[in-house]
Amino acid sequence: MKENTPDKTSIITLEVIAQRKAEKLEEVQQAKKEMAQTIHELFAPVEQKGGVEGIMQHINTGIAVYDGVRTGIKIMQRIRGYFQKKKK
Repeated sequence: MKENTPDKTSIITLEVIAQRKAEKLEEVQQAKKEMAQTIHELFAPVEQKGGVEGIMQHINTGIAVYDGVRTGIKIMQRIRGYFQKKKK
């Protein structure tokens, strides 16, 4: 067992509770820092590249936008098809 984990024979005092509270607070603060760092890495703007790499980056972004719009249109058409009355 861990050193700080109580077993059936240990006595829990206010000092032990205060110590555990401080440890858990430190763990929460560390996790908050890690989450903030991860969010920053995920949503940070892409650095601009020059020359041919910059042009290729713009082309790739354009293709991704077009693909997303086209996929959205196809999904909307199918959804509308389910709600329209079928003509016989």
